[in-house]
Amino acid sequence: MKKIETQRHLIKFYGTIFFGFLPIVGLGSLMIFIGFNNEMKNESDNEHIITSIFGSLFCLLAIWMVYLYWKSSPKIIINKNSIKIGKETFNLNSIQDVILTGKMPLRFILDHPMEGTAILFKDGTEKILFDDMYSNSYLVKSFLEQVIVKKQEFKINSPKEINKNKLQFESTEKFKGNQFTTSRGISFWGIIVFMTFIFTANGLILKLGGFIFFSLVITFWIVLHYWLLHYFEMTKKFLIIKNHIFIWKLKIYDLSDIKEVVFETQSNRPNCLRVITNNFKNKLYPAGTLSDKTWLEMKKRLESRGVHVRNECIYE
Repeated sequence: MKKIETQRHLIKFYGTIFFGFLPIVGLGSLMIFIGFNNEMKNESDNEHIITSIFGSLFCLLAIWMVYLYWKSSPKIIINKNSIKIGKETFNLNSIQDVILTGKMPLRFILDHPMEGTAILFKDGTEKILFDDMYSNSYLVKSFLEQVIVKKQEFKINSPKEINKNKLQFESTEKFKGNQFTTSRGISFWGIIVFMTFIFTANGLILKLGGFIFFSLVITFWIVLHYWLLHYFEMTKKFLIIKNHIFIWKLKIYDLSDIKEVVFETQSNRPNCLRVITNNFKNKLYPAGTLSDKTWLEMKKRLESRGVHVRNECIYE
């Protein structure tokens, strides 16, 4: 077999570092600049020294956070005899057990659970790999399942491509809420109506600068809420992902290709549905309009069709 070598995810890893830690560096640098600037003006108090010290601490904090985050995503290289995780190399026959899906604790300042894989070796060593850190983590999972768990030869599997024309003769059951009566929908349409009124009432939308600013704000608002406003349909064979805003977009999963469905939530996001396919690729679909009752009803329907559902956020 060709070796498997992980690649850090461009957006979920490098994007998190850039947008998560760069503002801390920026704040620290600004405080240092202000402190030195005041010192050059020979101001008598010691505020400039304190400002510079705190700015330096912010910069050091950001560097430390980047180091911890980078350390949590070691490069993984697998060949037919061994697995190398960071600088450590283990024989495949030294693996005692693996947990392929589930939330794993990311020990990063505070414990933050993320979808991942745990590998336990016979010497007691445990390694945790986080899905979102890598763009091809599914290959590692697939290898571990086929070679370590099932004792099979490794091969790459791909879910079946589904033509949406197959849905024409399928009766569907919808799992959605009313976007005009839920908080996410109200905030989405409320801001659009408010911004439109403000810009048109003052004639700003007719000016080039005003029109550009209005277009950028509305575009950002639409893209943000597009991602938060999914809903779902189900047939006897398929799970269909749709969207309240971009109504022409849909994603179709054959239920037989789904290994697991997860109901989860993170920070300020609405409840989300994560689909994990048999080849361990996974995708998250936030759904800000569904009530708890609708989520639980969908759970029953999925389970009745043989799909395993991991409920992490809805009280039953």
